[in-house]
Amino acid sequence: MVMILLITALSGCIGGSENEEYEFHGLEYDPASPAPDFTLTDQNGLAVSLSDYEGKVVVLAFTYTACPDVCLAIEANLHYVNGGMSDEDDLVILSMTIDPARDTPEHLLEWTTQRGYDWTHLTSENHSELSHVWSNYNLFVDTSHINSDHSDHNQHSNMSHQVAVLYPDNSTALLDGHHDMLPEENATGWNLTKSTLMMNNISLNSSVHEQYGNQIHGINGIDAPSDWSWYWALHIWNATTMAWEESQVGVDEVMIMQDTDHVAWAASNANLSLLPAPGSGMDMSEDGDSHDHDGADMEEEEMYEVGHNTVTYIIDKNGMKRLVYTGSDWSTEYFMEDLTQLLHHDTGVNEADDGHSGHNH
Repeated sequence: MVMILLITALSGCIGGSENEEYEFHGLEYDPASPAPDFTLTDQNGLAVSLSDYEGKVVVLAFTYTACPDVCLAIEANLHYVNGGMSDEDDLVILSMTIDPARDTPEHLLEWTTQRGYDWTHLTSENHSELSHVWSNYNLFVDTSHINSDHSDHNQHSNMSHQVAVLYPDNSTALLDGHHDMLPEENATGWNLTKSTLMMNNISLNSSVHEQYGNQIHGINGIDAPSDWSWYWALHIWNATTMAWEESQVGVDEVMIMQDTDHVAWAASNANLSLLPAPGSGMDMSEDGDSHDHDGADMEEEEMYEVGHNTVTYIIDKNGMKRLVYTGSDWSTEYFMEDLTQLLHHDTGVNEADDGHSGHNH
């Protein structure tokens, strides 16, 4: 009788373990979604692709080094996870910046070395390339919040600089720049244009003429035609008349804080009266709606806004986005439990599989 009861009890325990479905702590994709590949540059200046880690579980976090709160918490969490699971050969941690203007490979190397963070941190000098990755991972990057996290301790720290853009369809953009991104001495209109568009993830097509210096051919993928039926014209803000004036010199000769504090680029065939004045508010199109030149629209429920918040993905061994953690107040213990499940007990899913933990995404 004792043997029968013992066998029955053991069989019940074993059966329950085999049949019990693991409940993930993170939000599970239902169905699972393929993780788009990318190739970016790490803190050592080396090219890194997601596909390099085929067959491994990959943690992909979106952070930036100047963040004063949420990203620092995420990096600290990842540091704890990295140390606690250091014996897991099939686990990879990647941090990708959302502030490439400042998070250069050199800065990332210095920053990670100081903190003892030895996992891969990714960036790119090609900001449109990074923007493409963010879009593929359904991220909206709040550049205004990111820029507000940067402080400058010299006498010009509170100075405001803006770059206005008037597109050939009469839609406009007013982009915030930052004094701390300009050279300490002899900052030019080119310095302001390049750094401001870079910070706002706006692509810039330019060339250097041996006589006329830097010349702009395209902004945000909108290039002037080769027949010169219209071109990008430089304007500077006259603080006395409170009006935009077409510049009589090239962008390299416009001195910021001497000639002007703000510059504008206008398509020569557009209605110049629509150029927004510095400090006039959000980007607007001619019909009063916010105008986006970045490409395809995303379903609102599928987008994650990052900047004041952040997102961390977990990609399984089959290259599928399986889990997402938002914010920074998640438990590292629960996070590691989910990683352990995917590393050692997960049989994988296919895109049509609905046998998940009950979370819908």
